[in-house]
Amino acid sequence: MSREERLNKELEEFYEWKSSVCCYGEPKKGDNVWNVTMDGPKDSPYNGGKFNIRITFPNNYPNEKPNYEFLTPICHINISGTHMCLSSLNSFKPEYTVIYILSQIFMMLTSPNENSILNSEFGKLYVDDYDGYLRKAREMTSQYAK
Repeated sequence: MSREERLNKELEEFYEWKSSVCCYGEPKKGDNVWNVTMDGPKDSPYNGGKFNIRITFPNNYPNEKPNYEFLTPICHINISGTHMCLSSLNSFKPEYTVIYILSQIFMMLTSPNENSILNSEFGKLYVDDYDGYLRKAREMTSQYAK
């Protein structure tokens, strides 16, 4: 399957799927960059927030992983700036779809991975003062993700 065929198939799946994980966006056929917005999970300190994520597809997708970037500032131990540490991105396989990765990101928001701390500032807070970490996450959600 060519890159274009794969992206068109994933675009159709995205439009069918996006509401199941409260994801929004209007990517079109032929777009190499998708901008999507994900609602913060209800059972997390990100509840009520709207987080912008940019997905950039390389020329040899799906043999090379897309780049997923968090554009909305967020207090999360596995996210630093626009970068995130997510095992399914680090060990990307061509069968992983955009929907699969977005589902993994959504789950990461509810269950941070203490073994893959990317943001040392938030990681220290998470380890030393978990309640303070939750407060900071809610504060930043309120400040940046509305």
